[in-house]
Amino acid sequence: MIDPSVKEQFVELRAQGMSFASISGKLNVSKATLIGWSKDAKEDIGNMRQIHLEGLREKYRMGAERRMELFAKQLDAVEGEIGKRDLATVSTERLFDILTKLCREFNADAPVTFQRKSASMELDPDVLCSVTEWQA
Repeated sequence: MIDPSVKEQFVELRAQGMSFASISGKLNVSKATLIGWSKDAKEDIGNMRQIHLEGLREKYRMGAERRMELFAKQLDAVEGEIGKRDLATVSTERLFDILTKLCREFNADAPVTFQRKSASMELDPDVLCSVTEWQA
């Protein structure tokens, strides 16, 4: 009789993508037995695989905020290196090209949005207020 914890280990290892041969050696169970277990636990392996993949996605998630942090770090490094360089050897044409690109990037930022609170006349103005937005 096989210990149920061995089957649980099999499901976890298989969900992580480990081969039958590797699992067989690790758990000391024949490949034929593992293949049979695989058919019986197909749904559990699939669900466990999704949980495993979700964990990996979360670990290496590159959301907008994270991308901005990485971009800002690289930008700081590049700006620091450029600050060390002498631009005297750069041609006038190339300097104007760089200037044009920098100005374009500077103006490409998202618009600045301001908010203004307007007090409600019916209740305490500090409690209820509507917000008006406009862009500069």
